[in-house]
Amino acid sequence: MTSRDTSQRPRLSWARLSGVLAPLAFLIALIVLLALVAGAEGFGTRSNWNTIVQATAVVAILAVAETAVIIAGHIDLSVGRMLALSSVVSATVMVHHGGGIWSGVMAALVTGLACGTVSGLLTAYGQMPSFIATLGTMGVAYGLALRVAHDANVSGLAPGFEEFALGHLGGSSTLEGIPYPLLLMLGAALAVHLLLARTGWGRHLYAVGGNADAARLSGVSLRRMTVTVFMLSGLLSGFAAIVHVARTGGGQPTAGVGLELQAIAATVIGGTSLAGGVGGVFGTLIGAFLMAVIQNGCDLEGIPPHFQVIIIGCVIWLAALYDGLRRKGAA
Repeated sequence: MTSRDTSQRPRLSWARLSGVLAPLAFLIALIVLLALVAGAEGFGTRSNWNTIVQATAVVAILAVAETAVIIAGHIDLSVGRMLALSSVVSATVMVHHGGGIWSGVMAALVTGLACGTVSGLLTAYGQMPSFIATLGTMGVAYGLALRVAHDANVSGLAPGFEEFALGHLGGSSTLEGIPYPLLLMLGAALAVHLLLARTGWGRHLYAVGGNADAARLSGVSLRRMTVTVFMLSGLLSGFAAIVHVARTGGGQPTAGVGLELQAIAATVIGGTSLAGGVGGVFGTLIGAFLMAVIQNGCDLEGIPPHFQVIIIGCVIWLAALYDGLRRKGAA
């Protein structure tokens, strides 16, 4: 190892670490602030934190999917609409076709996987920018969701399906167990983390995002990596739809509006670079919790939804500016 490599390693490691520490510090400060402003009877109640966990789980799973896509140098604008279509198909299978819990789960996963595969094929083989390919998938998924649901919400799920959002693991009469949404979110994050950190596929994904030409010359199939990362994004969107359906009690064709914005925001806030090649899922989880806490705090303080969207947009700006400064410092 040369002296140049030795000197750069700590700086690069600190740059990556700072991408997680900064949003974590901001999250802790925001929690303390809201606890003081809203009080323990508002922000700090068990029911309120259950609401935050349920909201975080959906956004975090979508953000984990977005993390892998952005690391590869792409972007997926369709995660919210894929969630809507997956939720409608899942609910329809249970309500109108007599399917049970696991039929609904498989329907959501297969629908999301199919949508992600289409986006990947269009990007890899259709030579489309991922922005355009997933924008098209967004529109198609929205139209299909409205068609399948006949422009109405689909309610009346299989008994027990709501446990995916409302159930707890363990606990007692005096102590509440671990919420299932939290376990599902952490399970998805851990699985993707292991894929990125412990497999050849993950190493190739970072290589493609860092320098696609160099990765191609070293033997990495850019098309295969593109298709598989969008398949993963679609699969996780279907997985997030399971929690969403269980939380809302049915399939909603208009669900998912703005979720792609929140997922991208959580990803960038968590330290994943929009330039590709840098990022990780644990920072994304912090970003997702930060987004959920911001929205929850706005709800508690009576801030209108349109101002919440403005706040989220400003947070994205700040995160993108911070990412640019961090990358410049690492260089």
